[in-house]
Amino acid sequence: MKTRTLIKILLLITGSLCVLSTALQNPTIELYTKPMTVPLFFMLYWFNVEKVDALFVVVLSLCFLGDIFLLTGIENGFRYVLLSYTLCYFILFYFLYKNRKPVGYNITDKVYLVIFFVFWTIIAYVIYVVTNQNMGDIRPFGITYLIILYSLLTGAVFQYINIRSPKSLWFAIAILNFVISDACFALDRFYVSSLELQIINSIYQLLAVFFLVKFKISSSNPLRIVS
Repeated sequence: MKTRTLIKILLLITGSLCVLSTALQNPTIELYTKPMTVPLFFMLYWFNVEKVDALFVVVLSLCFLGDIFLLTGIENGFRYVLLSYTLCYFILFYFLYKNRKPVGYNITDKVYLVIFFVFWTIIAYVIYVVTNQNMGDIRPFGITYLIILYSLLTGAVFQYINIRSPKSLWFAIAILNFVISDACFALDRFYVSSLELQIINSIYQLLAVFFLVKFKISSSNPLRIVS
């Protein structure tokens, strides 16, 4: 069996156990399986590239730390989770900037972008409204976090529409998965506790890191077909 195939199988097993532990409300399973996922994602990345990007390893490390802070329940752990992912997203802005290309939107692109921008702004505002009152003393951190994530997804979608490469596609999908995961987490914690939201958060958090790895190992050649 190839190493890459084995890693994917292990990821499927550990990821499934993480989601199952959430569904069964059994934190013990998650405590032992969740810390294994990011190292496995790193191995998947490592075995698919010729040279490891140290900055991307930092991104994966921050995702790993966020998981650990959340699982261990240490004092002020949630603040550390916010800090870990905030730093992670700041670094992802660098990758967004690094992969930029000269802007070349056509009329159709502009229409799609306006529609996306309006809907995404409404969704972000609604999330802010329903969670704002219950954030307590971490409200400044929560608002900053929301603004950063809002800007990151906006930039990722605008970049994909402009470039339309596999690399920009996987990056946009990864950020979208982070948005879904974090939105479900925030709604569950600060609006209404829901097992369904916890399960969705668990699934999309794993998918987000998976698509980040896809982004790093994919091609930057454009998908746009020139007629």
